[in-house]
Amino acid sequence: MPDSVAAPIVVSRVSSGADRKEFVELPFRIYRGDANWVPPLRSDVRWMLDPKKNPFWLHASRELFLGRRNGRVVGRIAAIVDPYHNKVHGDRTAFFGFFECENDAGAAAALLDAAEGWVREAFPGCDKLRGPLNPSMNDEVGALVPAESEPGPPMIMMTYSPAWYLELFAGAGFRKEKDVVAILAPVLDHSGDRLGRVAQAVMKRNPSLKVRTIRMDRFAEELATVKDLYNRAWEKNWGFVPMTSEEIDAMAKKMKPILYPPYVWFAEVDGQPAAFMLGVPDFNQVLRKMGGSLFPFGWLTFLLEKRKIDQVRLMAFGVVPEFRKRGIDAVLYYLSMQEGVKAGVRWGEFSWMLEDNEAILKDLEVFGGKVYRRYRLVCRDVPAAATRA
Repeated sequence: MPDSVAAPIVVSRVSSGADRKEFVELPFRIYRGDANWVPPLRSDVRWMLDPKKNPFWLHASRELFLGRRNGRVVGRIAAIVDPYHNKVHGDRTAFFGFFECENDAGAAAALLDAAEGWVREAFPGCDKLRGPLNPSMNDEVGALVPAESEPGPPMIMMTYSPAWYLELFAGAGFRKEKDVVAILAPVLDHSGDRLGRVAQAVMKRNPSLKVRTIRMDRFAEELATVKDLYNRAWEKNWGFVPMTSEEIDAMAKKMKPILYPPYVWFAEVDGQPAAFMLGVPDFNQVLRKMGGSLFPFGWLTFLLEKRKIDQVRLMAFGVVPEFRKRGIDAVLYYLSMQEGVKAGVRWGEFSWMLEDNEAILKDLEVFGGKVYRRYRLVCRDVPAAATRA
């Protein structure tokens, strides 16, 4: 609805079951007719937002808002504060996420102001509002930068947004803070090329290096290793906050049904866990045909279509500090690529990476990877609340 409409925007907190339903359903209207949008499972969205189910909310707080014009919902937003993040980074940052809005500058500004207002009221020490995050850096990150991104649907657990979102943010006084990027590479047999030669040389040079795929029959044991490796490998990354044991448990429970063991790798050096790589089939190729629900027929679509998946997303990879610069990354890249060839995969996405992580971005060029999508985090300062007389 254009800004010229005289009716004002009314922003209100989500306070009822009907409001929560409107919050979940809004994207299905905004993206109607957009072939590149992948409808999320409504049950997943509800779980993500539920303070009683998602363990992220054990250390973070949030408030949900809807924006209406003439009584019609035109936008939504979540205001988020995670004291755990601020303790790790020594800053006072608040966040916004789950942002969806019609191309309506007035609605966007009102929603962002409402999020900032809640932050100032509930957490008066915060001095910056950053987003979008759904709801953290361990989940969906950023708004798509269309001018620097190839068209097409996103891969699993990656964001997608209309071209006008960055314009709405800029119009509300937000500036770029950081971009993250996705790298696309063809999945090819690398046994005889540069990557293959590098991987073979690394394994020969490091006889104590042992690599293996996940042991699903010892899942609890493997998960304990992941908990240690994940947080140690990423602890120095910009914006990273270690996941709690409960968060990793919840993530593992959600992802276990879609794991493909040949894409999940561990590396050990002298018997010590050194690296972890998690690739998952791109189930967005299935979700886009399910309409956002498992019932009544979504489950049947899932069973029939999952056999046709021909893309994989490498969504997590890390080497603990003491074992870096030994070529372990090349070995795991190579082995996962070879497994992809066996499975009939055509494309692999490495995502996401910080835009200034030049070492990894350069390494990915070895096997034909290229930055093909960019996602932006924006921010604006939160002024201190006025002192009352």
